[in-house]
Amino acid sequence: MGEDGVDRLRSVHDDGLLEIVTVEETPLFAAFRRDLDFGEAAALAYAVDADANLVLVDEREARQTARRHEPPMTGVIGILLRGSKEGTVSLRTELNRLREVGF
Repeated sequence: MGEDGVDRLRSVHDDGLLEIVTVEETPLFAAFRRDLDFGEAAALAYAVDADANLVLVDEREARQTARRHEPPMTGVIGILLRGSKEGTVSLRTELNRLREVGF
């Protein structure tokens, strides 16, 4: 993500748009950890346990797991599409950036 990305996350957090939470190591989290990496397992377990409005998931395995537990989800492309519809994101520019980093 680099320093620029970290600074952006801090800014979003400071604006109240991002909340940082500690995820309990529940049985659901442990089950997710068998197939997913730590971050994906934590995000999905928290989303299910907290009845989240939306969880950001991109990896195929994580999306398949999420579908079984039904938290509302989207991915990076979904976020970009929303931003494009709102006029706050240049979809073409951001998709090109994603391609550049191997997304």
